[in-house]
Amino acid sequence: MVMDWSALGRHKGRVALSWSGGKDSTVVLWLLREAGLLDQVTVYHQDTGDLFPEMLEHVSECEAWCPRFVTVRSDARQWALENGDPSDLVPHSSHEIGQLMGEGAGKLSRRYDCCSANLMFPIYARIKADGNTLVIRGTRRSDMKRLPVESGATLDGIEVLCPIQEWTEQDVFDFIAKHDVPIPAFYEHFRQGPECATCPAWWGENRATYLRAKHPALYATYCTRMQNVLREIDEPLANLRQLVVDMTTA
Repeated sequence: MVMDWSALGRHKGRVALSWSGGKDSTVVLWLLREAGLLDQVTVYHQDTGDLFPEMLEHVSECEAWCPRFVTVRSDARQWALENGDPSDLVPHSSHEIGQLMGEGAGKLSRRYDCCSANLMFPIYARIKADGNTLVIRGTRRSDMKRLPVESGATLDGIEVLCPIQEWTEQDVFDFIAKHDVPIPAFYEHFRQGPECATCPAWWGENRATYLRAKHPALYATYCTRMQNVLREIDEPLANLRQLVVDMTTA
């Protein structure tokens, strides 16, 4: 597949790659390397403080051959202690107002609030603060129902380039196999690489099986966090189920 890198010429010295370390952004990193363009790009990586050991190893290996590499750090676990563990469901009793009124034992946060605070915003803020006017991403259309930003759009004064936007997941894995692109070892288990290792949200990722087999200590932490979430949502869910039973049997 032929890549169009002409956008880099319009933003000399102000080009950033937002690199998660996952398979898609790593393919983009590899494409830039093959095209001899890495010296024109600053690679930005977000470390949430809760990365898989496999990801930390992968990041270290790739950083070694990137001319310009910036690690942006946050602390997702500390954020959760202060704001509540993230959950795919947050009942009223775990909301901040519910907590003020003593409705629940513990506070929960919405999963995208945690992701925004620890994963999305810090790296974007650093990219913008450093004066970059082009950001390259590994976003693909087939990964989501609607792209938040199309390749070629300008958002907040920064142009967005998504060179593999129209690739399928199979295209990505085929490229990885053909070019021997390094990716984190956990892709032997996952099709989509999870972000934070012990995050108690994103329930469909099936990380428990992997953590139990590969990282018992992280699995123990994950279990504790999941039990905290279950405790907070269990009663509201029971109330909902009873309400539906009453409605259907009345």
